[in-house]
Amino acid sequence: MAERGRRSVASLAVATPVGIDSRLSPPSTLTAAQKAEWVCVVNSRPAEWFGPENAAMLVQYCRHKIQADLIAQQLEAFDPGWLADDDGLKRFDKLGAMLERETRTINALMRSMRLTQQSLYNAKSASTASQGGKGRKPWQLENE
Repeated sequence: MAERGRRSVASLAVATPVGIDSRLSPPSTLTAAQKAEWVCVVNSRPAEWFGPENAAMLVQYCRHKIQADLIAQQLEAFDPGWLADDDGLKRFDKLGAMLERETRTINALMRSMRLTQQSLYNAKSASTASQGGKGRKPWQLENE
């Protein structure tokens, strides 16, 4: 309910903050590339998506993502001629295994933080979920 009368100068002078964005800032322990990844991920979701309780998993995600990028660069720079040598083949296999391990970890962390496309709840999936299996089943005839 509104107050009666004129508003005082003091009440008009106090500005109420509107739309303050309280996103998590990256920890100082991260490298520049990891901080950039942090900012990218945090900015990709609404401000309230990540709380302080998510910081540890987000730190690990950023570390694994940058590590995976580094390994992928090594694999892209790998000369196929080196595969003729046993040492080159071992190195290629080792880099591939390392990248796979990092990718699995990234995927697990993303799923835990609900960052994958599958975990997002949008209008289309909400509509499908609200129907709750109503409607004709594929094996049912049209006249049933």
